[in-house]
Amino acid sequence: MNKYDEKYEIRLAKHSDIENIMNFINDHWRKGHIMARDRKLFEYEYVDGDNVNFVIAIDKETRLIEGIFGFLNCSQTTDVTKKDIWGSIWKVVDNHHNIPFLGVELARRVFALTGCRTQIGNGANPNTTVPLRRMFFGDKVAKMKQYYYLNTEMDEYRIALIKDKSSVDFKIAEKETVLVKFKSIDDVKKNFDIESIDAIPYKDYWYINKRFFNHPYYKYNVYGLQDENGKTGALMMTRSVKCNGSQVLRIVDYIGDQKLFSGLGEEFERLIKKHEYEYIDFYTLGFNEEYVLSAGFKLRTDDDPNVIPNYFEPFVRENVDIWAHYKFDGTLFFKADGDQDRPNQISKT
Repeated sequence: MNKYDEKYEIRLAKHSDIENIMNFINDHWRKGHIMARDRKLFEYEYVDGDNVNFVIAIDKETRLIEGIFGFLNCSQTTDVTKKDIWGSIWKVVDNHHNIPFLGVELARRVFALTGCRTQIGNGANPNTTVPLRRMFFGDKVAKMKQYYYLNTEMDEYRIALIKDKSSVDFKIAEKETVLVKFKSIDDVKKNFDIESIDAIPYKDYWYINKRFFNHPYYKYNVYGLQDENGKTGALMMTRSVKCNGSQVLRIVDYIGDQKLFSGLGEEFERLIKKHEYEYIDFYTLGFNEEYVLSAGFKLRTDDDPNVIPNYFEPFVRENVDIWAHYKFDGTLFFKADGDQDRPNQISKT
């Protein structure tokens, strides 16, 4: 027991708390937020069986929720040496007489309540979350890199804003990597040994199935990357986005042998021409940059004159930096991690 336990009931949420959490999000996080008005999506994201993935603080006198820390599981494992989680919505009521740093206390409680190995996150606010994670948790913080493969044959770009058409030619690989589309989690299990992948965060078949095959709104493509012997050494997940009468392809996750990515130059060229994508983009942190550049991608830098948008709901024609926090060197981040690739993150008004 500490001072927080004297004032609050701090625990994992229950199904009976969902309505109150959604109301809290609407009242104290962002009015009209998708998680405050779409229970189907809320339960898809945060409910795993009997578990509701929020740590909540309830004032013992008023019985009101005063703080929440939402999180998402990277796997269904019970192995504490593999259990990783992404942080999500993190908020404490500002205008009540709450004990200082209640939000930090909630984030700390996650470890004991979930038994997780590490608590990581992308989409961190550089003005609030980033300094808190550094100060109280000793986390490392870095900006994710955005690479893009530009379709230089386009006459008009309706999504990107292109002032410089120079691109990076992919290197003709000695052994070209082949993309094979998997239609179900059974296809993945038959062809790819996910247990052989040693990475942080640890992702399992349960996660792949839930996140990419069973998403309630988005349609993802799950590809196996095969070497010259037909062995699948990696998975790559993508999502096409249509906007303004045009479309782009986003690489949102990757699991497995990174070197196989370097042999995908010809596959990317075929995809971009076949579907007339303006570009293919790839947000990541921790991925071997040599392999990405070898496949024909260009790193978007701060002085890049081109705009490669990230927000589409609503569409914002601006470059966007995504910040991530982590504890262990070698932690990998991708666009679909955490809550960074979900419908309508900015509510419509």
